[in-house]
Amino acid sequence: MEHDIVNVAQTKQPAIFTQFMNLVKNNELSHAYLFTGEDGAGQFSVAMGVAMRLFCTNVQNGMPCGKCAECVRIMNYDHPDVVVTKPDGQSIKIDQIRHVKSEFTKSAMEGSKKVFIISEAEKMTTGAANGLLKFIEEPTGNVVSFLISKNRNLVLPTIISRTQVVEFPSLSKKLMVKELQPSGVKPSEVNLMISITNSLDQIKGWLKDDWFASTQKMLEKWFIYLVKDNTMAMPFIQMSLMPLITNKDRQRIVISMMLSLFDDVLETKYGTLAEERVKYPSILEQTKLAASKWRNDQILKMLDELLDVNKSMAVNVNFQNIIEALTLKILEISKS
Repeated sequence: MEHDIVNVAQTKQPAIFTQFMNLVKNNELSHAYLFTGEDGAGQFSVAMGVAMRLFCTNVQNGMPCGKCAECVRIMNYDHPDVVVTKPDGQSIKIDQIRHVKSEFTKSAMEGSKKVFIISEAEKMTTGAANGLLKFIEEPTGNVVSFLISKNRNLVLPTIISRTQVVEFPSLSKKLMVKELQPSGVKPSEVNLMISITNSLDQIKGWLKDDWFASTQKMLEKWFIYLVKDNTMAMPFIQMSLMPLITNKDRQRIVISMMLSLFDDVLETKYGTLAEERVKYPSILEQTKLAASKWRNDQILKMLDELLDVNKSMAVNVNFQNIIEALTLKILEISKS
């Protein structure tokens, strides 16, 4: 564990982490930051790494050593001057913020500095957020606060206006693949997954019960029926595809997966689909067949129909009806 936090921060966000190490070195840290970006982009590791750098007794090349007593206590959430707050259940409640506030007003127990890290800050109740406001605005003593949120739009504007916002860029494909390897993601799934989201947490959710792989296979079969102008595509939806689409969230993901499928066809048509970016590698031959069979205007019409699905979903039309209507439209366009 010794170097985990520093390694993760350096690997995922080398530029941001180096910038913060320099801010600590030059004593130029602001009193409050909002770290925002996709899940897994390294926000928490950077915040923890800054805390370690502030207290480390054996700094190496401007980085915390990860081995001294101070670093180890911080990594074990056992340092009295580094307070980490996470949601208790679905939200960060006012009592949790009261605890933070009481810590704010105490003088640092072991030194002149105090660090507060609030994970999933968008989950603060309005009361909790308002309770935190004036303490961010008028910190007592040498305090630095890190609020971490994957969606800055869900954080109160009054909080945002009192912090320095740092946008964390999404991880590169190479890093995403490395992060996902322990979760058992197949290489054939990676391109499709990262064409839909950059959130590692979301992808890990899809991997539970093999849902994503099963849905990908069913969409491949659906597509093969379409390329062959086979009306079996219709009963296939009801029998095989719909049982997998059990909630609104999965409906949206399936539409994104369909868009990625037709995107492969369009890119194949234009000759711009590099082999390492193919999202449906196991049906590449059928994708090529579709690209040679369908005209540009037909493929673009199909994509338009897919994009229109979002409008139908917004007015709560039955999802099976939507997909069946879409399938009929694609079959019609294919013959036009």
